[in-house]
Amino acid sequence: MRLIRLFQIFYSIRSTGIFNLFIKGYNPFLKTFNQRNNIENKFKKTMENLGPVFVKLGQLLSTRTDIVSHDLAKELGELTDNCEPVEYSYIKDQLIKNLGTKSQKILDTIDPSPLAAASLAQVHRFSYQDKELIVKVQRPDLEKLILRDIQAIRLGARLIRLFYKGYPRIDLSSVVDDYERIILNELDFRIEAANAKKTYNNFLQTEHLYVPEVHDDFTTKKTLVMEYIDGVPITSTSDLKKLGLNLKTLSENGVKIFLKQVFDDNFFHADMHPGNIFAAKDNPNNPYYYAVDYAICGSLTESNQILLAQMIACLLERDFFSLAQLFIFAEWVKEDTKTEELEAVLRANCETLLDKPLSQILFGELLLNLFDGMKQFDLYLDNDLVLLVKTLVHIEGMGRQIYPELDFWSIAQPFINRWINEKYSVKGLIKYLVSKKHILTYMILKKIEESRYKFEEGSVEET
Repeated sequence: MRLIRLFQIFYSIRSTGIFNLFIKGYNPFLKTFNQRNNIENKFKKTMENLGPVFVKLGQLLSTRTDIVSHDLAKELGELTDNCEPVEYSYIKDQLIKNLGTKSQKILDTIDPSPLAAASLAQVHRFSYQDKELIVKVQRPDLEKLILRDIQAIRLGARLIRLFYKGYPRIDLSSVVDDYERIILNELDFRIEAANAKKTYNNFLQTEHLYVPEVHDDFTTKKTLVMEYIDGVPITSTSDLKKLGLNLKTLSENGVKIFLKQVFDDNFFHADMHPGNIFAAKDNPNNPYYYAVDYAICGSLTESNQILLAQMIACLLERDFFSLAQLFIFAEWVKEDTKTEELEAVLRANCETLLDKPLSQILFGELLLNLFDGMKQFDLYLDNDLVLLVKTLVHIEGMGRQIYPELDFWSIAQPFINRWINEKYSVKGLIKYLVSKKHILTYMILKKIEESRYKFEEGSVEET
């Protein structure tokens, strides 16, 4: 069965001509004999036709600009996650199976017509204790289908490596492992609930983002109940204008949410596409967001946090030599890369973009240009950075759609400067060491105590 499924997948994907885009020379196993047109669009449609596993895989690949081209990444970023709804009888049966007698509290008022039907789950609205809620129910046989297709993909990745030796620093098996972990986590709604509650707590002191309340009593691995929110889809710009929302403030608040999540919280919603983000209606002068679907969240290592902050600072200063050194030190490129060669490529790919006024520069586009230039040096990004770039591109793209004059840099620069100053200050270092209960805290305090005792003894002897 695995080989048959692999053949179906491989034939469908190969016929789009996708391998022609990045494999040079003669390779009859992977490349089509005839040149194809509109390859990126055909590949996207094929991924949609292959089912939910490949929709999710395509969305993940849209972030892997260290593997795919900018044009292909852009096309895959438009993959839709809408599906035909499953029968209400299945939803009812699953609620009874997963919640037992508690299911009746939902079934008494549930709307049989789905609010949304995606590739992994279906959402219905209901009322309980004078509250409007939604219940999210997993679609049938998902885990079985996903594991079958992942096994086929894993086998395909091994076969591709036999016939294609490009991207030597990228371990395709590791990429498949990352994908498997992400999609299987999405199948456990308890993880999504935990992520939502953590984000809710992180934003208690700010008004930029509201996270719907999770109802733990109704939440299991395959069902999730949350507060219903009545927001405006962020893509409905005309509706946002009709409501009189301050679009400049709304777009800037989106950037502030991103920066806070990445740097202050080090925990970010990594699936912030337009279908998951809504604008609240009740505060037009200082509008804020609702965010749903917390199945995919990310965090960075502290070294990657600092690297990202320094990268932004280098770009603002057009210091391409330091930027090249940074990427080599971080091992984004192969270790024998010459700094001067990488500097020249980074300058060629970014300088024309940086010649524009800062308010017109798309930071996401700038990053994608950087990655395109670094591919010749065997660019490789770890999965957390990939998720971060995906989130940034979505946030900035949505912000520009809401308010075309959005200036990412004017918001990011003071935030980054403040964060770096706090991070590298003596006060910030001590605060970090204490919060982490680091062994260095003990060593530093011990040295301070020893110095104080020596000073006191010296003072006594003098007297």
